[in-house]
Amino acid sequence: MKTSEIFVTSLKIRDELKKNSDFPENPIDMSLLPVLPFRITNKLKLIILGQDPTVKLPESRKTIEYTLNLDKNGSLKIYLNQVCNELGINFENIYATNILKYFYSRPPERTMNVIKSHLDKNLELLKEELSIYPKIPIITLGLPVLQLLAGDDAQVSYYWDYDKKTRKTNGNFKCCKVKDNKLGRDFFPLPHQPSLAKKFYKNNLKEYLKFMKSNL
Repeated sequence: MKTSEIFVTSLKIRDELKKNSDFPENPIDMSLLPVLPFRITNKLKLIILGQDPTVKLPESRKTIEYTLNLDKNGSLKIYLNQVCNELGINFENIYATNILKYFYSRPPERTMNVIKSHLDKNLELLKEELSIYPKIPIITLGLPVLQLLAGDDAQVSYYWDYDKKTRKTNGNFKCCKVKDNKLGRDFFPLPHQPSLAKKFYKNNLKEYLKFMKSNL
């Protein structure tokens, strides 16, 4: 699917949802255009899934052109560079896209009912978008993305084999299997960059990525 086709379809989805099923608690923002997927080359080795581009500061949203702001230097780009390095992948070989590519009036983490209601059409587009990369491994960023795809009870810590008693991992890492999610693909859940402040994720990131690399 061409980037131009993704953009046009995102616009159609946004406009249809705005007309037929917008929510007053967090309306779709029609003043900003959908954000494009991030890709440098066509030689892809890793797909990264985010949720949506609605960052906290409204003024900052106007500067976002590509998914996760990966065309700019920032803490998230540093994090994903680390991920790529651990997997033996060059940053230039990633493809990043959001499940929802348009903006809301405010970050929807506290109004998850809104994006859950808007998920079907966006997920249909996402599946079509990724269908031309059937063998490229996928990582998801953050708990909200995981729960959109795998259900409200899904936890990143589960796939990292978190032991509540020891507050450590037992090392039996897992990916989210195709049969257990709405994406229709296996994927590897990662915490979003701010969650690396938590000791568990910070201490076990390399080990989880080692597990991922061994299963690619």
